[in-house]
Amino acid sequence: MTPEGKEAYRKACEQTDAIFALEGFPPTEQSKAIDAAVLAGRVTLMQAANELRKYIKQHKAVEGFVASRSWV
Repeated sequence: MTPEGKEAYRKACEQTDAIFALEGFPPTEQSKAIDAAVLAGRVTLMQAANELRKYIKQHKAVEGFVASRSWV
C-alpha cells in the first residue's frame, strides 16, 4: 500500500469508527487489530475480509479470529 493509500485507509477507519460509535457501536479490539495489520502491510484488506468470512462460516462466531491469524 502506498503512503497515500495508508493515509486514506487510516482516515476511512477513523471516520467509520466515529460513525459507528455515534450509533452505540464502538470499535472492537478485533477491528483495531485488523486495521493495524492492514496498515502495517501484514495483510491486505481483501485477504482479511476473506479469511474472516471463511472463519465465521466454519466457527459460526467471530470470537477467536484475530488470535488464530499469524499476521496480527
